[in-house]
Amino acid sequence: QYFIHCTNQLIASPDGMDDSLQLRQQVWIHQVELAPGEKHSLRLQGPRAYLQSIHGSLEAMSGTDHQEKLGCGDGAFLQEEKLLQLTAKTATRALVI
Repeated sequence: QYFIHCTNQLIASPDGMDDSLQLRQQVWIHQVELAPGEKHSLRLQGPRAYLQSIHGSLEAMSGTDHQEKLGCGDGAFLQEEKLLQLTAKTATRALVI
């Protein structure tokens, strides 16, 4: 399965922005789908975030130029980062919380 283009859907947020589910917490949940070789940058909210690969493999780079490779089922915690850059190695679906 290949995704035609990057999709970044806000699933949940504190204020229900972009028709997302409104949570009574300072939490933003994004689902990102990328085609092989596709890149996407995501601005992070708050001091901590979590990246979970649901399908496929990707490389994640934070604002401090730290790079990690994640496969299906892998996760990574981020702290004190403002921007997350994702590059899909295969068709990828991931959650950013």
